[in-house]
Amino acid sequence: MSQFPPFRPAGAPGCVIRVAQILNRLDLAWRNRLRTEPRDLEVLRGLPAGAGAILASNHADEVDMRACLEISRRCGRRFLYMINSEAFDEGFGSAGWWLQRLGAFSVERGGRNDQAKRYAIDAVKQGREVLVIFPEGEIYYLNDLVQPFKGGVAEIGMRAVIEVRRTRPDWTAYLIPMAIKYRYRRPILSVLEPRIRSMERRLSLGLQGGPLPRRLGLIMAELLRRQESLHHLEPGPDHATELGDRVQEVRRRVLLEAEGHYAGPTVEAGAQANDRTWRLSSYLRGLLRQGPRYSEEDRAAFRIDLSALEHVARMAGWRPRYTDLDPSQERLAETVLNLEREVYGIKRPRQLARRDVLLRIGEPIDLGRFVKSYLRDDRAARHEIAARLRDAIQALIDAIRDSVG
Repeated sequence: MSQFPPFRPAGAPGCVIRVAQILNRLDLAWRNRLRTEPRDLEVLRGLPAGAGAILASNHADEVDMRACLEISRRCGRRFLYMINSEAFDEGFGSAGWWLQRLGAFSVERGGRNDQAKRYAIDAVKQGREVLVIFPEGEIYYLNDLVQPFKGGVAEIGMRAVIEVRRTRPDWTAYLIPMAIKYRYRRPILSVLEPRIRSMERRLSLGLQGGPLPRRLGLIMAELLRRQESLHHLEPGPDHATELGDRVQEVRRRVLLEAEGHYAGPTVEAGAQANDRTWRLSSYLRGLLRQGPRYSEEDRAAFRIDLSALEHVARMAGWRPRYTDLDPSQERLAETVLNLEREVYGIKRPRQLARRDVLLRIGEPIDLGRFVKSYLRDDRAARHEIAARLRDAIQALIDAIRDSVG
């Protein structure tokens, strides 16, 4: 059995996506009302015919792809979505069936992705569909703060431009920044309070009082203490260390412990914690696919380490200062969702209340302008493009926040 998961290409367009768009539109209107401006759709409609198009967005919530599905319907263009391969396996594989027919194809975070990259590059070269990528690579429930981007989004676009220009020197592709921000339609204190109280009961913290950010901090500190105990780590000094620093220290030590169980190929010096987490997680899933090659005891150990890495990945969204600096109901809600994933061991916490989805599309970035710098130093060019894209999306989010107050 292969160590790597099979690549799942996007399915051909058909009646499934049209029915899904109708149902999605109705659901969004009730629970997540999408709000755009006429200019946003004109950006997509105004791209030169046949040009490559990559729509890159922050990834703040589970509803992001559904918002994109509605934008696809409104602008009359088919979208292709690069989605992590784990999502295709949910529901005993039924999720993959639906995702493919909605235009999604799989990518293995941290693993070998030659087929997925080739598929994405070819899609951009054809200039028919819009390729949708979430360069953060994970849902962090940090609606106001864009995380560092991966350079893959720039690499796909640049390789498409360079390959096509061998025969069509004037052809180009555009990288289009998009920001998605969620805003509750009404005050949700009455919803936040019981959700926080439920976590406090589950963790046996007793009846707490005081500001909600403080109570969320106590929940976070207890979860950190349990991770330290589980991994036999020296408890962090609660009073001497800022909670945010302690989160990062626990992540660092749990990741180092997991990496220490395996050989050098899973460790990349200088890589970010999330990249290391995804790389090792992919490696462990590959070992589990080998079936009888490993004993049940070994497979149990792989699962334990894989579970630990899932905790490390989720904890990337734990930002105590996020609510300290601005205790808005949106930021408090996002922190609740982050902590509920850990407290209850669930992938997708239940949405707290009905929301508006505020979506803005920025000025396209012409990747043809970067050909010379990419050929001179592809790594530096990828970094520059990714940083420029991230800054553009963060600026869009900031503008949305300023406009709605």
